[in-house]
Amino acid sequence: MKRRSFISSIPLLSGSVLYNTTNAETGVTGGNKPVVKGEVDFSGLPTIVEPEQKIPVIADTDVLVIGGGPAGVAAAVSASRAGSKTILVERYNHLGGLWTGGLVLPLLSTHAMDESGNFRKVIYGIGDEIAQKLFDMKMAIHEVNPVIDPEAAKYVLDVMIRESGVKMLYHCWTSNIVMSGNTIQAVIMDSKSGRVAIRPKVVIDCTGDGDIFHLAGEDYEVMNYHIGLVHRLGNVDRIDKTKPGYKEMELGGETPLPGVNWVNMHGEDDKNGIDLNTLSELQQKYRIAIWEKTEEIRSTPGYEQVYLLDTASQLGVRMSRILHGRYTLTLEDSMTFKAFDDVIGISGSWTMVSYKGETIYPQKRPLWQIPYRSLLPGKTKNLLVAGRCFSFEQALVEDTRIIGTCLVTGNGAGAAASVAVKAGSAVQDVDIKAVQRVLKIQGVNLG
Repeated sequence: MKRRSFISSIPLLSGSVLYNTTNAETGVTGGNKPVVKGEVDFSGLPTIVEPEQKIPVIADTDVLVIGGGPAGVAAAVSASRAGSKTILVERYNHLGGLWTGGLVLPLLSTHAMDESGNFRKVIYGIGDEIAQKLFDMKMAIHEVNPVIDPEAAKYVLDVMIRESGVKMLYHCWTSNIVMSGNTIQAVIMDSKSGRVAIRPKVVIDCTGDGDIFHLAGEDYEVMNYHIGLVHRLGNVDRIDKTKPGYKEMELGGETPLPGVNWVNMHGEDDKNGIDLNTLSELQQKYRIAIWEKTEEIRSTPGYEQVYLLDTASQLGVRMSRILHGRYTLTLEDSMTFKAFDDVIGISGSWTMVSYKGETIYPQKRPLWQIPYRSLLPGKTKNLLVAGRCFSFEQALVEDTRIIGTCLVTGNGAGAAASVAVKAGSAVQDVDIKAVQRVLKIQGVNLG
């Protein structure tokens, strides 16, 4: 799919923001972990001491999924369908993450080339189930890398979560964890009801930014990348090309709604997606730029009826923290049909890459397996990672961060978490064959 860009030219200030941490080993505020390159750091600033308080434990659960984006929804549905009591926590008022709230509407990487040279669909399981529901509602278009309607997707995801028996908590932001050794004992969240805690057997970090593995003290890196803000335009079907002075204008790509286009924004390069100042500055700047660009379009002859339908409720952070897991998936793996005994899913390709000096276009790019080990942190015994922050090398970022791959890794993590809970084992010791049996029942493509 051709991704259109809408780039502001206003320069940004990019000073570092500092970030206080909590001693994840004891759960006591005041300790500072070593600062990872690119991680925000509050050292050297004045501090206050937060008074000790008793935090109510509002639930015990088998599986706790933090983050309700594509990975989080797939993980929660998978774990619950596999028979585990599951809670899903989301900081916003909707599910789908950047797919819906970020208006990043294409479900990319649904197809790739197989070993016979055929370009075919490769993503199945819960992600494909979601897509098919949207097609049935006439709220998705295009067979390859379908573009969906965000409001329809929010509805579908809510219904799937409810029907799967997942307990849903909106408007909660994880602020800390309590650990005993290498095991997460509780996850602490801030909410309108105050600070509350949940005690899980297994946690799945689907925050996109690795918030949980950061708090747990896992090894990771921070990747700066371009951050954008998507918007939608209405009445693009009412343009009068006969008006004197008419000229072609960039209006983004079509959506399932007649007369509505989504407009992607590349945004400014090399930005830190976990830097408070950067996020705040970009949010304000981009929204102003989108409004002014739309007014420029509306002032062009023939475009008078075009209007700004909405700007995304979530800033388009494409990448930030990346786990250093038990296995780091590589671009080489993705280009050579590498097979893994612990495969939990297969993803495809949506964009061209440079490989061994050649430009490889999407229809010639191989399907690629995702191993369970790339979802496994090195230390924490009851933590799995899914979504754009699982373990991969930066050269693979364009394939690992997108919606299709997030759905696949989430599906795999949910099944594995349920198997670990039932066996009473650490996630690192889970029976991978049992996980794969669950995934096959859920329709996942394992090759």
